[in-house]
This record gives sequence, C-alpha cells and structure tokens, in this order.
Amino acid sequence: MRSKRIDSKVVKYLINRLSDLYIEVLGDYEGPIWKLMSAGKLVGWCWQTTESAIVFFNDDDYIERGNLKFDEKTPKYYHSWICFKFNEKEYVLDPCLNFLCEKKDYFKIFEVEVKGKVTAKAVREELIRQVTTPKEEDTSEALKSYEIVIKILLGDTYESYKEEKRSKVIVHGPENVNTPLYRNGSGYKIEFQNRKIKKLKVHYYYDD
Repeated sequence: MRSKRIDSKVVKYLINRLSDLYIEVLGDYEGPIWKLMSAGKLVGWCWQTTESAIVFFNDDDYIERGNLKFDEKTPKYYHSWICFKFNEKEYVLDPCLNFLCEKKDYFKIFEVEVKGKVTAKAVREELIRQVTTPKEEDTSEALKSYEIVIKILLGDTYESYKEEKRSKVIVHGPENVNTPLYRNGSGYKIEFQNRKIKKLKVHYYYDD
C-alpha cells in the first residue's frame, strides 16, 4: 500500500477492520481486499469497492465521491474513496488507487472536488435491507433474450453460471451521488450475527 507518513497502527487497524471482506472481480481475480489492492486489480471498481468496504467501518465514517486531478491531461478523474477517523485524526483509504494518507494530504495531492457523501451507517443499512428483502423475479423479454445469448456463449458452463448468480443477492442503487450503493450492481453473500455484518463476499459483474 502506498502511504504518506502513516503510523503502522493505522495500517493494522484497517487490516483488522477489513479482514472479513472477500472480493471476486468478474471471473478473473479473487481474494481478500488487501491482496487485490496491492496487485492493482481494483482499478475501475471504485464505487463497488468503497461501498463494500465501508460497511465494516464506524457509523460516522463515510464515502466521498468526486473528481481527482492527476495532471493536466487528467484534470477530472471521477472517483470515490473512504474517509475514516483513527485516534482523532481523519484519514483517506483509497482501495482502488492503493493509497492511504491523512485526509488533508489526499486533498492537497489530488486537488479534490467533492460531489457527494454517504455514511457507513447508511450504506450498511441499505445493503442489509436489499439483501434481506425478497426480490421479484425479472421476466422481461430483454432479460430472456440476454439469458439466451449467455447460454449460447457459455455452453456447458451455463448451469454453473446460473447457480452462481442465484446464490448471491444482486444489489442496486439509484443514480444519485449522495445515496448508498451508487452505481453498484454487485452480488453479495453476507454472514450476519445479531443483524451485524460479520463476513462479506462480493462479486463484481459487468452485466448488472
């Protein structure tokens, strides 16, 4: 993880917080969030990754969404990151850029323009609501046509694909930058204990 003058206690705190988050990226990569972060496999999945990770943080920690400036060629990179407090200091964890630093440094480095914000509590509650609320089956003609194409492409592996999709709850959020699960369409398996998320396995899809 790239960092800027960060106490090792902060890193240990994050590793402990996110130890029960497991991510599958399409059918290409899978593993604990730290493994995929260090290998650069989460680039392009910022909405899904920040929303999956934030549920393990304190209620008033939050996701911010907005523009980062990399250089003159990339003055506005639309992105999301996690803001959290540790020992009264505020930090940013950017899992997709594999970056950890104090929030003031992050804003200085990337000349951040914030567009939206949502708390860990709001994301966690919405995720639990969607996972525990029965869904109506989509029987639209568009979906049927899509499934026919997938069946042709996958051949003998189609049934295993269907079983994998059935075993996860696909969540969706509105196109509102200040809401939970913004631009999400991932499959989630959750292990609960007393209505709290203990373990989370998330699968990123292009097709949802």
